[in-house]
Amino acid sequence: MSRLAMILVFGFLLLFFSVYLVFRFQHYWRGGRLSIFFPSDFAFLTNSHLIVKGSGLEVSRLELNGRPIYTDQNGFFEEELILAPGLNIIELKADDRFGRKLSERRTVMVKMPE
Repeated sequence: MSRLAMILVFGFLLLFFSVYLVFRFQHYWRGGRLSIFFPSDFAFLTNSHLIVKGSGLEVSRLELNGRPIYTDQNGFFEEELILAPGLNIIELKADDRFGRKLSERRTVMVKMPE
């Protein structure tokens, strides 16, 4: 094999291995991700009982309004909250495994039927 062909083969293998490592370990430097799927921000509700749905991926600790919550094996959660009539703030906080802080907020209005 010529010298140029060997350099190209080893270069291609090095490039392939580098790209593989970048995609395999990208969640380490990207950190955790938080999402609240329901309720949407500035939602108007007619019931004080609410099931908050969302996900916390690559997090080590997760809190909903200051109370620890847990996810399933895929990182999703469903937690019940009882809201007061009027304006309510739902706050989801998390820490990833490197100590970075994450948060997500939703503001909802509860108007009880008269």
